[in-house]
Amino acid sequence: MRELYYNEKKCDGCAEIMHDDEDIVVCPECGTPQHRECYNKNHACVNAHLHAEGFDWLEANPEKAPEPTPEQPQDQRPVKIEILKADENTDLHGEIPDFPLPLFSVDATLMDGQGLKPDDEFDGIKVSDALSYTQISAGRYLKKFIKNKGKKHLVSWNWGAFIFGPAWFFYRKIYNVGAFFLALVIAATLIVTPFANVVSDNFESYNAAFTSYKNSFSDYLKEDTPENEAALDKAAEAAKAELMKVAPAVSAFYLFTFILPNTVAALIADSVYRKKMFEDIRIAKKATSDPKVMKYSLLRRGGVSLFAALAALMAKSYMPSLILSVISRFI
Repeated sequence: MRELYYNEKKCDGCAEIMHDDEDIVVCPECGTPQHRECYNKNHACVNAHLHAEGFDWLEANPEKAPEPTPEQPQDQRPVKIEILKADENTDLHGEIPDFPLPLFSVDATLMDGQGLKPDDEFDGIKVSDALSYTQISAGRYLKKFIKNKGKKHLVSWNWGAFIFGPAWFFYRKIYNVGAFFLALVIAATLIVTPFANVVSDNFESYNAAFTSYKNSFSDYLKEDTPENEAALDKAAEAAKAELMKVAPAVSAFYLFTFILPNTVAALIADSVYRKKMFEDIRIAKKATSDPKVMKYSLLRRGGVSLFAALAALMAKSYMPSLILSVISRFI
């Protein structure tokens, strides 16, 4: 165990003096003590840009306070804190964590058992850059991308894209692909609208037939007579006939507006997302050599947009009816 004396030393994040009664955390990578507020502000160590150079805060600050003597007041005694390792089951305070680390922090993925280091590379980009870009669920996506490194096309299944369709692409800021699938779903909805009308026209008949079947079944349970049995069989045949009128229309509607487009979206989602991530990281690298500026750029380019996802869901729900309403005015 290495011990660190940080009392009365400056925080590299805010340049304020650190005291033993403040909330201090320690970077497991370089040992830099810092205010929790400074760490949370950057979602990373304040000296993260020096990690690639092998920076060690202890080596840069070799001075240690003398051991306390009984005569020293308590507030002048040196403070000792342990420098944690990324694979220990502890958080940055040396305690068992009672809350998860930020979903998009490097430490969250390292401590999630992925066995990764920030400076590890795959397909020409650093793990730390990929984490800064993906942010939410970074560990899951990164594990999948590294497993398929070197492959030009990534074919996998994404449940989020299957369930939410176009909205998932907007959520991940892949707006061009999201717009394509949104337009595709809206067009499919307009094309299969006649099927929806068939469902509407036949639903009342099906509902009446099914109600008659339930009543006949209830009468048959009360009194098992040949008449009731014959009535039950007749009601069952009628309900089945009405169901066969509705079922194909319902199946066609959901097949073309949900199952087919969302299945395609689920199969290509990870590949499209990986391609966009690589492109944005390379653009950020060309734009600046400053690690802090690049990290800020990746945080803005990547991540998620809940607002865009909600807007896509609203458009998918209401745009077809709005278009039909406008068309009906001119026909």
